[in-house]
Amino acid sequence: MGKLFWKFFFGFWLCLIAAAVATGTALYLMREKPASSDLAEGPRAQFMLETIQEVLEGKGPDALRDLLDRNRQRTGNAIPVFAVSSEGQEILSREVPENIQQRITALFNNNESTEQGILKVTAQDQSQWILFIPRNRRHLEPANTANPNTGEPEQTHSEKRKQREALEPPLPPVPGAGLFAAFLASLLFAGVLAYTFSRPLNTLKNAFREAGKGRLGVRISNSHKTGKKRSDEIGELLSGFDHMAEEIETRIEQQKALLHDVSHELRSPLARLNLAVGLARQNPAQLDTSLSRIETEAERLDNLIGQLLNLSRLDSRQNPESNREHNVIELLLAVVDDAQFEAEQQNKQVVFNSRIKLWRLNCDAESLQGAFDNIIRNAIKHTPANTAVSIDCSLQEKQLRIEIKDQGPGVPAALLPKLFTPFFKHGEHSGHGLGLAIAKKSIQRVNGVLDARNCAPNGLLVCIELPGKGT
Repeated sequence: MGKLFWKFFFGFWLCLIAAAVATGTALYLMREKPASSDLAEGPRAQFMLETIQEVLEGKGPDALRDLLDRNRQRTGNAIPVFAVSSEGQEILSREVPENIQQRITALFNNNESTEQGILKVTAQDQSQWILFIPRNRRHLEPANTANPNTGEPEQTHSEKRKQREALEPPLPPVPGAGLFAAFLASLLFAGVLAYTFSRPLNTLKNAFREAGKGRLGVRISNSHKTGKKRSDEIGELLSGFDHMAEEIETRIEQQKALLHDVSHELRSPLARLNLAVGLARQNPAQLDTSLSRIETEAERLDNLIGQLLNLSRLDSRQNPESNREHNVIELLLAVVDDAQFEAEQQNKQVVFNSRIKLWRLNCDAESLQGAFDNIIRNAIKHTPANTAVSIDCSLQEKQLRIEIKDQGPGVPAALLPKLFTPFFKHGEHSGHGLGLAIAKKSIQRVNGVLDARNCAPNGLLVCIELPGKGT
């Protein structure tokens, strides 16, 4: 059990103990007074007392006695209202509890006012009576049934049993039983709550410890025995850790793959450089040829390192100070003009169609133009001679859609997802495979979308969707 468990445990436990103490204090303050704890109170008791009072005041003691006798014969039990005269006699000769008898005598002798649960009534014949309902029903007389042999009242078996149980003293309460039960219940409840909250957090702590050791494959959202994901905030926290670990693991794998590809790409020109140096030493007569080869390979290395730096810069956090509002159509037209000049040298064409003249976008102009240039030049490389690369601009769902289509053989469907990954190469064309990857990063920096698909019967269609506003 960690520290968190005990913090939850004692926190819940103290709250439960405080609630129990507050409840007990409220019940203690609301308890009945000792003087009237043996008298029935409440609306029902008050109604019965006032009813008997009206009979005494309106018709006298005899009428009340007849009423109580008839009710006892009809129901088997007398009405639980006791009526005691100033001489101390109960109207049905029932036994009055001693503690209540003392209070009745005090009320008659001292002319004290009645208390809660007791009524002092003056009957029609000016006699004084005290009315009350005792809580202990053992003083109620059972119903009278005539014994055929003696003619005296006889009690049934159930009535005798009830009277015997009423006369038996109650079992004494166990000292501190209620307090012990509350203590045990709060202890158990606090333990369950503390375990419920601390268990997933301890799991999260252990998962972070494993991730710190480099084990990013750990997943915890489904690690409980039930195999079900929690749908509460703690479940979202566990799922958030899984998502974070998965993202970090993916990025680390991508960095490892990128490092491997960079090492491979650098090794080839370095090997050719070493070969050219060796040839120059072995055959000084071909020094100019070897120097030309060394110069070519150095330029390739410089170009590769420049592209890697550009890709790294795009992966880093964007600098908002370099962004300005530009017209995307103008940026694209500048690239198209340069591409058209290059395509004409290869007996190819670049056709530009756009009804949109203005599309404002807050971006880095150099980065976005580099993306357009990489995509268009790639299309020119793959389209055959005497064919054209078409560039169409349109408005779709409040976004600028740029479609660049060549007439080449396209890309196998299985390789399309890898088209924008670094160092991906397809076909016999030279290059490092970084142009389209850099273009995708540039488009993503302005919250755009870049994808590609094959067209029928041939050709590759690259689609760019850019946010912004225009006319």
